[in-house]
Amino acid sequence: MSSRTIPIAAACEPGAEPSRCQACGGGEIAPPCGAAVRGLPCAAPRLEGPSDLVQRVMGELTEALDRESRGCVAARDFVHLLRVQDGEAELRLGVHPDHAGLQLMDTAFQTLRRLLPDTDIYVQQLA
Repeated sequence: MSSRTIPIAAACEPGAEPSRCQACGGGEIAPPCGAAVRGLPCAAPRLEGPSDLVQRVMGELTEALDRESRGCVAARDFVHLLRVQDGEAELRLGVHPDHAGLQLMDTAFQTLRRLLPDTDIYVQQLA
């Protein structure tokens, strides 16, 4: 009995090209979390901190990550946690440990650094 694997890829906007790692010429960015691989929606990000500040930061972060991934995977699917409080910001992203994932992490870090200049910033990749 042979098994067949049916790949599940993130849906792109009509006419959009799949995201590719521009620096190393790698393949498409893989779905950001296990739920997406199984065809389920990723969990909504956990947001902690002053509501107005967290919403403003999340809005800017969403725009930056959507631009980086070229809209083929929504930023809300990358972000698992955003916590801003007491001079610290913690961001947990569900990205793969390839060049494209590292690029997304750097984009997120640079965005947080621009928005929160006097804040210790921690960007972590979920395993």
